[in-house]
Amino acid sequence: MESITIYQLRNRADAHYEAVVRTEGIDRFCSSLDWILPAHEAFIPDHPLHLRAAAEGFVSLARGFNPRIGRYLQPLEASWCLASPFVGANIEALIEAFAEECDTRLVDWDLLYLSGIPPDTPVFRQIVREFGIRHRIGLGHRTRRYVASLDGGLDAWMSRRSSKFRSNLRRSMRLADDEGMTFEWIDRLGPNDGGELYDRILEVEERSWKGKSGTGILDGGMNTFYRIMLPRLARRDALRVVVARRDERDVAFVFGGLFGGAYRGLQLSYDDDFGRVSLGNLVQWEMIRRLCDEGVHSYDLGSELEYKARWAEDRLETVTLWIWR
Repeated sequence: MESITIYQLRNRADAHYEAVVRTEGIDRFCSSLDWILPAHEAFIPDHPLHLRAAAEGFVSLARGFNPRIGRYLQPLEASWCLASPFVGANIEALIEAFAEECDTRLVDWDLLYLSGIPPDTPVFRQIVREFGIRHRIGLGHRTRRYVASLDGGLDAWMSRRSSKFRSNLRRSMRLADDEGMTFEWIDRLGPNDGGELYDRILEVEERSWKGKSGTGILDGGMNTFYRIMLPRLARRDALRVVVARRDERDVAFVFGGLFGGAYRGLQLSYDDDFGRVSLGNLVQWEMIRRLCDEGVHSYDLGSELEYKARWAEDRLETVTLWIWR
């Protein structure tokens, strides 16, 4: 395996993108450079990178040390445990090569922390096969996401919702119309527009219940994460944003990114003064309507929360693995 730098990885962004697309079962968006590089810069910038490239794909990890556990390797994004460190067309051969390298003195480690592994798959079994003979393996927690199918378009998606869901959505639309709400669709940005758009998003977040309670994307790490990510998405025309407006005031937003024909929702928030209008539901609806017009086939709503079940049919599940040397 070839050891590469962050600059070499960025220069091979197209190859990494293709490697992610060809990896079955993983969370593709959250294993892409659009997610893992901003996560590293925002949350663990002091952790040196451990990057490997081979004909079979890429391995993306970061090094760390803890007095209790020793030297460890972890994914570049370990906050939500969504990113797979292994991507490639022949991921089993990639894991085999990585395991062989880990058994040499070329890699100093006491613990491997691997996230984003699809359970009950050849990838999972290959990790157990390669590391289980000589090392101790523990199964960590499972992470689930809700995914809505957009196949068949807006009418097909709506037909899979409950009658109560459809009735409540129509009621919200009437309330929004009475309030004079409009919805701005943003799918293209100029080279200098990303910062201004993100500032608009933060202004809404400050007036939301999350902003008032000190949570959400106003937090330092989260703020940095998305401020880095949005321009990356915009540069490859993958950023999708809906902003709800009343008169000249932004009152709600939802944004996310495209990857391989699928949309990954990232953040949603609304001005607390307009909670009665169910703006969160309305910007979601507008986003889905636009994505269906664009021919996007699925909407990943992110980590499992009860309300998301009403919007989706499927779940994506991955697990974490701990490997002690």
